[in-house]
Amino acid sequence: MSDAQVNPEDAAAAARRLLEAEFEAKVTAVRELADAANDAEAKEREAAEARERHSRAWDAAMKAGWSDKELRQTGARAPGAAAPKRRRRSSTTPAQPAEQATPEYQH
Repeated sequence: MSDAQVNPEDAAAAARRLLEAEFEAKVTAVRELADAANDAEAKEREAAEARERHSRAWDAAMKAGWSDKELRQTGARAPGAAAPKRRRRSSTTPAQPAEQATPEYQH
């Protein structure tokens, strides 16, 4: 056992600091969660509005005399159709090691 005495007030103050730090971290996490949820909801609402505009524009083009096939030939995507996937470019040459990529200055 240690001969050192622990001051109860100092121990309580240290415990309070630890608890307050943990409490603040939890409160901050909830604040960030609520902000992210609000942002997601706003973006989902914007996306729904954009889908509705897309549908109305497609319908207007059809009423103007365009056919589905003709509109697709212009590159327009029909409402509800999946967006085309972007192709990734694969590298045919391996990356240079760090030593070769940045030559060192020699005196």
